[in-house]
Amino acid sequence: MKKTTQKPEELSSPATVSTQKPKEVSKQSREQQLLLAGMLILGADEQAKQARELKRKREQTVIELHSGFKITIGEINAIVCGNPSDYLPMFPNNIPFFSEINRLSEVKFDPTEYIKPAFVGEIICEIIYGRYDKSVLPALRAVNPAYINGIRPRKLYHYLTPEGLALLAQYRDEAIEVMKSCNTMYEFRQKLFKQYGVPYQIKAIE
Repeated sequence: MKKTTQKPEELSSPATVSTQKPKEVSKQSREQQLLLAGMLILGADEQAKQARELKRKREQTVIELHSGFKITIGEINAIVCGNPSDYLPMFPNNIPFFSEINRLSEVKFDPTEYIKPAFVGEIICEIIYGRYDKSVLPALRAVNPAYINGIRPRKLYHYLTPEGLALLAQYRDEAIEVMKSCNTMYEFRQKLFKQYGVPYQIKAIE
């Protein structure tokens, strides 16, 4: 029986490769692709522009505080910061803020002690931080969350911007002046409400 022999090149040659060139992209297709890409870029730019405009308008939204003072959302963002700063004490012993609270309060405490009774902190939140826009105090508490025991790692005013800190000093000094003219905490609350429109309802303390 006669054997059929194959040439070496026939045994090792790879599968037949098509030599047909890929179809070239037509000029019309290229133009369509470029147009589509341009629309996508334009769309992204337009979306970014609209987002910036929406943010600008939102920050210009005017809010009227209880005291009648008007503020924008952009200005609220200028009051609270995410990173704490080590400012000088805002309620030092040489300023009679705590001593006046002690004088007017039925519950007496040592105003020079670093740790104050819990009700003192409530008063500060009410007559000082409560005079900011209503979103400021929750924001300060959020960036400075309390431990399980209720104590916060830093003072709330450590998260105020210089603008917010200036307002705190103003609110503190105004509260002291009103306290000096009063003989009871009830009288102080009434006068503070009438003069500066603090957020608590005066009926609640009558």
